[in-house]
Amino acid sequence: MSAVLFVLSFLLPVGFVALIAGAGVLPPGVAHRVRRRAGLFAPLAVLPAGLSALTGESELEVPWLMLGSTVAVDAVGRGLLLIAVLLYGAALSSITWLKLRDAERGSAALPAWLLICFCGTIGTYLAADLVTFYLAFAVMSFSAVGLIIHHRDEAARRASRIYLVLSVLSETLILAAVVLLGSALVGSSESVDPEFQDDAAPDTQEALLLEHVPGAVMDSPHTGLILGLLLLGFGVKVGTVPLHVWLPLAHPAAPPAASAVLSGVMVKVGLVGWLRFLPLGEDGDAASRAAVEIAAWALVAAALAGAFLAVLVGVLQQDPKVVLAYSTISQMGFIAVLVGVGLLETELAPLTSGAAVAYAVHHGLAKGALFLGVPVVKHYGHGPTGLLVLLGMLGAGAAVAGAPFTSGAFGKYTSKEAVEGVTVLGVGLESILPWVAAGSTLLLLRFGWVIWHADRAPQRRADGELFAWLAVCAAGITVPWLIGTHWMPEEELPAEAPSWEPAVLWDATWPILAGLVIGAAVWALRRRGFLPERVSRADGTLVAPGDLIVAEESLAMRAASGTARSVESAHRGLEDAAGRVSSALLRAGGRARSWMAGAETKLAAWETSGMVLLLVLAATVLLWWWS
Repeated sequence: MSAVLFVLSFLLPVGFVALIAGAGVLPPGVAHRVRRRAGLFAPLAVLPAGLSALTGESELEVPWLMLGSTVAVDAVGRGLLLIAVLLYGAALSSITWLKLRDAERGSAALPAWLLICFCGTIGTYLAADLVTFYLAFAVMSFSAVGLIIHHRDEAARRASRIYLVLSVLSETLILAAVVLLGSALVGSSESVDPEFQDDAAPDTQEALLLEHVPGAVMDSPHTGLILGLLLLGFGVKVGTVPLHVWLPLAHPAAPPAASAVLSGVMVKVGLVGWLRFLPLGEDGDAASRAAVEIAAWALVAAALAGAFLAVLVGVLQQDPKVVLAYSTISQMGFIAVLVGVGLLETELAPLTSGAAVAYAVHHGLAKGALFLGVPVVKHYGHGPTGLLVLLGMLGAGAAVAGAPFTSGAFGKYTSKEAVEGVTVLGVGLESILPWVAAGSTLLLLRFGWVIWHADRAPQRRADGELFAWLAVCAAGITVPWLIGTHWMPEEELPAEAPSWEPAVLWDATWPILAGLVIGAAVWALRRRGFLPERVSRADGTLVAPGDLIVAEESLAMRAASGTARSVESAHRGLEDAAGRVSSALLRAGGRARSWMAGAETKLAAWETSGMVLLLVLAATVLLWWWS
């Protein structure tokens, strides 16, 4: 049964994409009906993958595919696979179960790109070997361009260009790491098996399994290089500073359904890559451990910078999806800290890995609900559904902030327990990370402010947009708890689950209160005119979305302009020099021609008088006499 589910998990989405694309050869009216029917049933394409997650851990080998492919449901990918099913299903439902009133709702391209991205995403979660993982990662990375550029306006084109550049960089770095790792893995298999050449395919398939990769990283003579490639390559997807710049540009450009899967699911693929490839919990020689410690501290520093700096930039934005994008950068920085600690402290690796997965599961549903809720507030935020929408958005926001009794509180509790005892500059991480929740509260306050003052376009009848959002909100209440308490291995969870004693409740509450106090203080300063005008406006002009990329684009334009001026100046200098040389040559040529003409005239006179002949004869006689 598991083999059938694995196959259907990929074939059904591909079949729907083929049906949507193939309808283009039909007459326009027929093509529209076919695509409309395909869109209505497209959410069903995610069900086999959901059943694979629910049925538990399983594995399927396909020895004839590539170098031998293996897919499996394991503890790392199982929970995230279910979150992907829920969010992609909700995103597809929100855009296909709608009354066709505008171009976006009637477009068949968006469901098709979502289904392709779904195949790539679950492929990375299920892949158990090196080659399959890289192929799925590439499919997901490049098909996401279809989501970002959907509206075809200038903002979408700019976001797509920047995303493509960073994706190519990411793919190149990861490919270099895969080549180094593949060479090491296959080479070690050859040295162990003397008959490797006689039966290459099975041994290659076994050697390239991802379970061997962390050990190969530690045993490689290029440990430091491989770690750098992996941290940077997957860091693009995670949104680690300074590789985060595509997120604040892609989210406002993409439709809300696409933003939900970009932030809720696709950024987690980078996390899965780190958990699969990095030597978490692995021992090695002194040189390897030194390289790992350097990489770990670099990751922790970049992650903490992203977790806090994203708050400062996010609260200065006026687009609700940009604010949520910076919230994602901050939250993924929180998760990246856990990965860094797992690299740094071998004995803590199981706890930090489990905490990272638990937090990613919670964040996926909560952030997906907020992104899907942006158009829901616009269309259903008033009237009979207004209270329901308000409660749903407050619940999702409380989960992101880590309020007591929410999935966010569970994720933050497991994270705090996992990093206990680890210090940064003498301060314990268990004391630093709660302040990320205070920053999340500030971002959520800003998000609530801008979305409350956004334009409204009320809908009279409920449709898939509202129902899909409600389903994600309901899943966010229960699913992270079930995954965290029933699907995670015991060694990856704290010894004690949250008991909700007063001390535990206070630990979950005070960061939110701190965020509220800071927000109230900033609001009071703004009301009294104590803040600079550009800070007070918070309209995205002080720090534009994309922050670093704006400065980089400005520097690049200045460099290009300066280079163009230098080239033009050099060209003019060469033209002047060539002109001077040409004039000198012309003058010299004129003098030479005048001298030759005079010489010819004189020679003509000498020939007439016979003087030339006499001189030649005289010279000949003198030479003969002298010799």
